[in-house]
Amino acid sequence: MGVTMSITISAATARIARQLPEAELSLDSALLASARLMESMLLARQADGVATFTGQTALMRLAKTQRTLLESQNDMLRVHQELLGIGRDIHAIADEPEACPENGRLIEDATLLRSA
Repeated sequence: MGVTMSITISAATARIARQLPEAELSLDSALLASARLMESMLLARQADGVATFTGQTALMRLAKTQRTLLESQNDMLRVHQELLGIGRDIHAIADEPEACPENGRLIEDATLLRSA
């Protein structure tokens, strides 16, 4: 028998508003770290006595990883847009063009939710 947890719309909205930017920034951080790694790998390859194409396979795999991270960023932007639409549909955030889960006004008054 599992335990069912319940959460209010305003609490869920606040959690998502806090966690979504963290997830977006983590993808940026991963892409920046991989770019720094790429730079170090290319610089190491220029050292004396290192063959020109040393580490080419590793560089290609890292480039593939970077492409995957960029695709993940695109997907995260789609998640953001979808959550924004859901938040507006259920009146959990203000229906303003510039509003998003991280800076949209939370609608915490339950009477507003019922009257919508």
